[in-house]
Amino acid sequence: MNAHPKLPVSVQVGYSIADVGINLAETVMRIYALVFYTDRVALDPSLAALAIGIAIVWDAITDPIMGAISDRTRHRFGGRRGYLPAGGLWLAAGVLLVFWPPELTSQAAKFGWLLGAGCFLNTGMTVLSVPYMAMAGEMTEEPHQRAVLFGWRFGFANVGALTAAVVPALLLTGAGGSAAAMPATSLAAAAIVVATAMVSWRATRDVRFVPVPPAPAGGRDTLAAMLRNATFRPLLLAYVVATAGIGVNAATFLYYYEHHLQLSGERTQLVLVVFLLVFTASIVGWVRLARHHGKRRPLVVGATVLGIGTTLLYLLVPPGAFAVVLGLGAIGLGSFVGCIVLIDAMLTDVLDHDLVRTGRSRAGLFFGVWRFASKVARAVAVASTGFVLGLAGYREGQATQPESVDTALVLLFGPGVGVLFLLAAAVLLRYRFDERKQAQVRRILDRRRARAAASGGRA
Repeated sequence: MNAHPKLPVSVQVGYSIADVGINLAETVMRIYALVFYTDRVALDPSLAALAIGIAIVWDAITDPIMGAISDRTRHRFGGRRGYLPAGGLWLAAGVLLVFWPPELTSQAAKFGWLLGAGCFLNTGMTVLSVPYMAMAGEMTEEPHQRAVLFGWRFGFANVGALTAAVVPALLLTGAGGSAAAMPATSLAAAAIVVATAMVSWRATRDVRFVPVPPAPAGGRDTLAAMLRNATFRPLLLAYVVATAGIGVNAATFLYYYEHHLQLSGERTQLVLVVFLLVFTASIVGWVRLARHHGKRRPLVVGATVLGIGTTLLYLLVPPGAFAVVLGLGAIGLGSFVGCIVLIDAMLTDVLDHDLVRTGRSRAGLFFGVWRFASKVARAVAVASTGFVLGLAGYREGQATQPESVDTALVLLFGPGVGVLFLLAAAVLLRYRFDERKQAQVRRILDRRRARAAASGGRA
């Protein structure tokens, strides 16, 4: 009898499809929201970044709460998976609110709308994504199957990100840059979010989730309790630092390409599309490397190359060098970004370790804390980007910017991002929960379940 039955490919694919809508909405917010409100709505960059940052912090606060709720949810719609339909509808409505603001004249009104709509959107993101992510650790208990499942998820997440790049490119009118296409793009994004959430809900209806002890009704599972786990703490730190780098990169992407490199909206979107295609294709290779060499070592190498390459390329590339950023950036560095899939897969190994230590399943809370910390990092990254641009003299709603803004963009998009990737690699280099220790954890869990099954059989 196979102790680790393989999930059918149809279930793996069906479950992972929700990431198309989730990452589409998240990419739209990461890349386009700030520049949409500064260049189209004419909101001061410091205020726009502050509103987005506060909304992300709100999202971060609600993540552990939603994780704990989903840990205790038992109902006829399938436990955690029952949140997928409602979360999809909520998130879709939030996307529309953000990119269809009413006619507002004052800076205070524009700030208030972005803050309220952003908090509404991120609450929907929480209701959908936290239970959805926690499901992965309970669909299978075999480490490599989990890595494959996360590979599918990251692949479909990149389809969502690719859609966020392709749709605005198709809707560009030639004026106003990429942000001009966002209201129409948000309509397509909302429909995709709902559709993909429903597909994943239906695809997982027959899954026999791994039985785990229920979370207790008490309130002892706090952020401090999570941080006492010595295998979780350094992994979380590396993820937070890398997420901060990704946050700065996403927030400054359109500014760097369209203001510093002076590329057209069409060329900027083409770079983004190629980057995401290469990123998606590279995931298969990184998952295979992890199977033969473990997850940590390939991840350290990938993050190191990203750190050095990002620092040098975007610090030195001159304006107008479309072929250089397409070849070395989108294709060259893009092939290393797929290593990021491995850090999420490493978290599911940590969940097994915690189950051995505590005898309780806290997957929802762990994923909630995971997203909480990463979103705080992204909020700080976005707010810092807006603050730096405002300090450098960025003129909202203007096509021409002072030289000080150009310098700030180069430092943010190059060394600012690269140093953070290198710091993440340094943390992971010292990480000690390797494949040998994970195998020991799996053997302990297998023996416990075998004893439990034998006891049940005698009864």
